[in-house]
Amino acid sequence: MALVEIRFGHQVIESPKLVRIEGVSEALYDALTALEEDVKAELLDGVMVVHSPEKTRHEDVFGFLFPLMRIFAIRTKQAKVLGSMATVHLGECRKVKPDIAAVRLERAHIITEDAIEGVPDLVLEIVSESTRRYDFGEKRKVYEEAGVPEIWLVDFERKVVMVVRRVGRRYRSEAKSRGILRSQVMKGFWLRVEWLWQKELPDPTECLQVILGKGQA
Repeated sequence: MALVEIRFGHQVIESPKLVRIEGVSEALYDALTALEEDVKAELLDGVMVVHSPEKTRHEDVFGFLFPLMRIFAIRTKQAKVLGSMATVHLGECRKVKPDIAAVRLERAHIITEDAIEGVPDLVLEIVSESTRRYDFGEKRKVYEEAGVPEIWLVDFERKVVMVVRRVGRRYRSEAKSRGILRSQVMKGFWLRVEWLWQKELPDPTECLQVILGKGQA
């Protein structure tokens, strides 16, 4: 199997999955990611996690979900929805890049030119085979410790969406492979889970009309 080549300056890192670099400060992380803006890298408690380029199915699912959620948020004037290269600064040495992050408009002041400086109201991760343990494990833990109200983990390979919601001081999870999944953060936003498993994903503009009550499900 061919390995993925990732470069930071003159350094070459080869890996088919995730690369971990320990002992990285926020300043070093910022400097490295400024040099390689097209590489997705995150910082968790001094460990920089560098992602391999995503497979086409991942990008296909993102290309469906992102405009669906972003345009819904604009139409309903509820939230600002940002994509996978937006940095979320959750605390000292904790900088992550969820595939999709939503911040309600009344909290939009936490969005700066460089990052979301604080806790989003919703984060969504598109899980692949190479990131499943990371997304469901340490990254979910970081989101919960930060107090993110709603976390969506879309596992297209296993055809299940795990939604984790904060209820009081605890989190409760719900796994769905079919049926309607509703957001508690973006009021009125829902998703027919089966849309995600279609070989050819549906037109997000048509799905949006259905969600808004202007089309046929």
